[in-house]
Amino acid sequence: MSFIYLFHRGYFFSYDDGLVPVVKARVWSSRDFHYDNVITAMLTLFTVTTGEGWPGVLKNSMDATEVNHGPVEDHSQQMAIFYIIFFIVFPFFFVNIFVALIIITFQEQGENELVDHELDKNQKQCIEFAINSKPLCRYMPSNIASTKYRIWRLVVSSPFEYYIMTMIALNTLILMMKYYRPDYTDANMGIPDWETQKYQSYCSTLVYLNTAFTAMFTMECLLKLIAFGPKSYFRDSWNTFDFITVVGSITDVLVSELQRDYWPRLRYFLLHTDLV
Repeated sequence: MSFIYLFHRGYFFSYDDGLVPVVKARVWSSRDFHYDNVITAMLTLFTVTTGEGWPGVLKNSMDATEVNHGPVEDHSQQMAIFYIIFFIVFPFFFVNIFVALIIITFQEQGENELVDHELDKNQKQCIEFAINSKPLCRYMPSNIASTKYRIWRLVVSSPFEYYIMTMIALNTLILMMKYYRPDYTDANMGIPDWETQKYQSYCSTLVYLNTAFTAMFTMECLLKLIAFGPKSYFRDSWNTFDFITVVGSITDVLVSELQRDYWPRLRYFLLHTDLV
């Protein structure tokens, strides 16, 4: 009811005015979301809570004037304080408390059912774990004297996994270091040539490092393919993801190299052919 008292005034935004000058009462229309009654006010507050379209409601509240009067731009700027408090208190506290109460009630009901069956919570979890557990299958070469077994020992070792994770983190940092700088060489806008060359050298270094990481991950993929075999390798979803990522990285490197070297030569060849 307090929302209706605060915001019910001045939510009209248009009127129908005839083209021919006649004496006729102007008919005002209200906004889609307003505080003229309890039902619409609750719907408006729910819309604000969802975070969709609330800037329009905020703007209309700030433009509201008096009862049965049209809006004036930024007439009641203090109304924005209400929406700030409402956004902080309701979505972040009340909604979370409501969800927490539902979860706690659900857990209590589940524990009451366990008491009826004379099982405590730990016993039920043990039974569910025993039912859902599956044996782990790990491939291992049969001939321990073969090169395949040595490669397998390498790729499943903890140091190798830590090394690959470190390389992935470093590669991520290298990808984050890329930035765009306009080329001012032709425009000659006061930027020294050595700065442009420095930027080009920086980009080339990033490209070389990215290519080196791609080659390293390709080698890892090949070693695991040799150690596990194609069938056992692609049985693991993470290995499949790594393989797709490596193929995409190789494709990206090849396309970048072709665009940098092959296409200029092709354009030169086509231009030379046209001139001949």
